[in-house]
Amino acid sequence: MNLDEPLVTAFETIREHVNFSNFSPVPHPDNLKFQAAEERQTMHRLGTHLAEIVSNPDGEDLQYCAHTVRRYFWKELGLSQPPELATKVPRFLLSLDHKMEPRTDLHELASQLAAVKLNETPVLCIVASKLGLLQKLLNLSDAAIKYLTLAYANCSIHSLTKDESSSLKVALSRIGLAEDAHRNRAVSVLLDAPLADVEVLFAAPSTLVALRFVDAAVFNQRRTLRDVFVLTDEFVTLLETSYRSHEALLAGILEPEQDFDLLDDGTIPTGYLYEIMPKQIAECYERTVLNQAMQSQHVHHIIKWFTGGLSVPLEALYAIDSRISFESIRDAIKRAALDCCTANRPLDAHAILKAIYAASA
Repeated sequence: MNLDEPLVTAFETIREHVNFSNFSPVPHPDNLKFQAAEERQTMHRLGTHLAEIVSNPDGEDLQYCAHTVRRYFWKELGLSQPPELATKVPRFLLSLDHKMEPRTDLHELASQLAAVKLNETPVLCIVASKLGLLQKLLNLSDAAIKYLTLAYANCSIHSLTKDESSSLKVALSRIGLAEDAHRNRAVSVLLDAPLADVEVLFAAPSTLVALRFVDAAVFNQRRTLRDVFVLTDEFVTLLETSYRSHEALLAGILEPEQDFDLLDDGTIPTGYLYEIMPKQIAECYERTVLNQAMQSQHVHHIIKWFTGGLSVPLEALYAIDSRISFESIRDAIKRAALDCCTANRPLDAHAILKAIYAASA
């Protein structure tokens, strides 16, 4: 079969200008523009507020991130070519006291970026419309939508950015997190949102983690600012997919997930789980792989993992010892979060326990 020449040309144009995988759907052009616009705005804000975002203004995180921002905006900054690091040696191989040279003056960078024009016209696309609809249906805060928007720009597998070394992903990964308070301050500045709203966003139980919008594995083991903004593959797909009705969208949120760590294909030893997860969570995964029942302490750890830190008393779980599966616990948490959001109620331990007990019946 011979394809029409215009169709072939259009496909090759997409392949040439977009980071594209043969094993993933062709990205919608408007979604690409949306992702690019959000990435540009975030990189601009990152460069103009770096001193407020990093934990140590004299540390190397600031210098490495500033370098990434300068590479991203090298044309607008009047450079003849993208700037290169003075060393080709990866940062983790350098001594802890190594200082990057030449050093970027933050005030000068912020002043230069202030003259860079940003497109203030909102990009209309499936993702933007979906985020607006989710805010309406789930009663999400403005801070939550800003967070999900930035996270989408960070997680989208397609991008108009050809130089991966100057992408938003790399810039955010340059900034290590000192503690939760530092994370909250950094996200508040990056989103231009009140600190109190950001603190609510991350307080356990975290609604966005419970809904499985945010990847719990990365969220709970966050090491850099990039790790704070990691969405699940399922949620990214949901954002990029058109739905016919509100009910279909809500049903899409509740669809079962495919977690390959819960499967035993005979090629990867279960001991690998303990290398990528905390011991308590790895044990829950291992018991599922081995078809062993979840005991009350395992239910306790799974609840904490998939709510961003909610600790439920063990005695509240004795009655469902060995009566509920890993997947059922996770799905019950998701349903409880969705029910609370649609009813505009805060997610709490009572709602989660009620859903889990119903699932175990």
